[in-house]
Amino acid sequence: MNWTELSIVVNHEVEPLVTDILESYGSNGVVIEDSNDLINQPADKFGEIYELKQEDYPEKGVRLKAYFNELKFDESLRNKIKTDVTKLENIDSSVLNFSEKTIAEVDWENEWKNYFHPFRASEKFTIVPSWEQYTKEDTSEMCIELDPGMAFGTGDHPTTSMCLKAIETYVKPEHSVIDVGTGSGILSIASHLLGVKRIKALDIDELAVNVAKENFAKNHCEDAIEAVPGNLLKNETEKFDIVIANILAHIIEDMIEDAYNTLNEDGYFITSGIIEEKHEQILNQMKHVGFDIISVNHDNGWVCIVGQKVSE
Repeated sequence: MNWTELSIVVNHEVEPLVTDILESYGSNGVVIEDSNDLINQPADKFGEIYELKQEDYPEKGVRLKAYFNELKFDESLRNKIKTDVTKLENIDSSVLNFSEKTIAEVDWENEWKNYFHPFRASEKFTIVPSWEQYTKEDTSEMCIELDPGMAFGTGDHPTTSMCLKAIETYVKPEHSVIDVGTGSGILSIASHLLGVKRIKALDIDELAVNVAKENFAKNHCEDAIEAVPGNLLKNETEKFDIVIANILAHIIEDMIEDAYNTLNEDGYFITSGIIEEKHEQILNQMKHVGFDIISVNHDNGWVCIVGQKVSE
């Protein structure tokens, strides 16, 4: 089976909106190539230095590369994506460009390797591709070994990075955690590294569950994390101290009440994958259900919200 790589070059203002469109139509991963990175490339905020190649980046704007199973990427889906992107209010037609190429199944892993290198995703967590060697910079650093496979969630996206920072802040060893839409399993692994003993990882996509299990094995925690297929929290009867959901905003909307009911008293709901334009709607719904809003963080057009189920 082959994959279609859809490349769309857009102006910076609409990048989060276009990413949201691509993921809502089922893209297995979105690679972001930002022309501004060539201007501001000496080092990121955690000190890693990368030499970027000019030919890998658009002259201006942002190139988004999305990956679709070729069996699903038909003319109808292609036209829907083009229509939704083209009609965005602030789209710059002088920058907008669509292109496609086919990637063979055997090339998929190598395609990811072109973009995925060790990086510090938060104060404590460093993400290390499973095919690269890495030496810790200090004893407090926690390394997550990852092979994204065909499930996105490498940690370099702002939503995942913000979730990792929230996990650092709110998750304690004595907590129990349920990770909804686990993808590559990165947030479950982070919770394990912090000492959490009870972790359950859910994903509606059985392929993602299998990828997560492989990553759990790479991080020597496959026996410590229960990874199972699941449709959000609809059939969940167990209570947890932490609910984590790094998924799309319209899916989060459907699970806010279930998240509240799944939490123990004083438990936290850590959620991201929310674009700026939808975060007020999510905030209002969380407050309506009964959450106290503990923190709201913004990063490059994306938002991470932490709510707490406070004892009455």
